[in-house]
Amino acid sequence: MRLFAGVALDAASRAACSQVQDSLRRAGFDAKFEDPAKLHVTLAFLGNVGDERQAAIAGTMERVAARSVRFELVLDKTGAFPNERRPRVVYVGARDQGTSFRTLSGQLREAYAELGFTFHDDPVAHVTIARVKNPQRPLPQVDVVAAALKVESLTLFESIFDKERNSSRYVVSATSRLSPCEPS
Repeated sequence: MRLFAGVALDAASRAACSQVQDSLRRAGFDAKFEDPAKLHVTLAFLGNVGDERQAAIAGTMERVAARSVRFELVLDKTGAFPNERRPRVVYVGARDQGTSFRTLSGQLREAYAELGFTFHDDPVAHVTIARVKNPQRPLPQVDVVAAALKVESLTLFESIFDKERNSSRYVVSATSRLSPCEPS
């Protein structure tokens, strides 16, 4: 199975990201836009793992969540990887990653590193909204209505490839609630 841990979007954040997708379409931006049902913030991409490891992975996420406090992440900008001049991955992200996001993603990745996973890039608070196969033009500037995503839980997603749609779909494997206040 192909797994990643992240944050599921609430309805308001999903709608804000969908509005950005619509604005890019209206601007004539040529990309494959993600299904709004798939939108999320990735904290730790784990890749292909054996079924027998799922319980340990979910348990690790549960332990990190139990000692982490809920927070808000404001999604308020567009951007692209590797850059906006030649975008391959287009996202809605947070101008201010915030201490809470960096701490949570760092603790989760450290815990998964103890299980043998490696991470090469620092986490970036973003929601992938489109992919560009052959970048021909820069990412157009579009308005983003800021959305405050309430980060109240972590989600372990399984990515399942759908041959008929030539795309993947995400299934929730586990959910772990963050603490409403600082654990004692």
